[in-house]
Amino acid sequence: MKERTYLLLTVFMMSLLLASCGTSKNKVKATTSEVKVDSIPLMPKEPELLPIQIKYAEVLGVAPEEITNLKLYEFVDGWLDTPYRMGGENKKGIDCSAFAQHCYVDVYGYLLERTSSKMDKAKSTDKFLGQEFLKEGDILFFKKPNSRDKTITHVGIYLQNNMFVSASGYEGPEKYRGVKISDLKEDWWQERFMYAGRKPLDIYLTEEQ
Repeated sequence: MKERTYLLLTVFMMSLLLASCGTSKNKVKATTSEVKVDSIPLMPKEPELLPIQIKYAEVLGVAPEEITNLKLYEFVDGWLDTPYRMGGENKKGIDCSAFAQHCYVDVYGYLLERTSSKMDKAKSTDKFLGQEFLKEGDILFFKKPNSRDKTITHVGIYLQNNMFVSASGYEGPEKYRGVKISDLKEDWWQERFMYAGRKPLDIYLTEEQ
């Protein structure tokens, strides 16, 4: 009798244990099914940097993300180290105004005047003195230092962080005559700098809106 009672108790306890395990499994399944993949936040992808951005960020001393006008820097990259030649208009040799003209046509779709003097005198050139207001694409005007003659003898295109590109007939601090990137803050360039000029480009209109 005792053995039968013990057997019944054992069977009863086993039934309770199996029932509780089954319940916990069901709860786990229910909880798992309620988790949605869409609800898991994804880490935002960092934008991939291009070699041209990395290269010119280092040259200009800026963050690669600030190199946004890829067309401009691809143009500059294609012309760097081209020799200077007065009256030249191609990669065998080019002068400052022809280089600026090529840059504006290829990058901005805007036809500049052919000579630095005409760029300077053009009504469409909005000139200003403050170098702190310079923006990428502005034209820089230079003349011979310590001279009463105000004739513009050189032009360049402003890039970023006080750096500009030009086809220079001067060796300057870079010790090279041709297409090069220069530091406007160098004393050599500062004593020749007259003012900057801005053309009515769409890029400026977009920034102002």
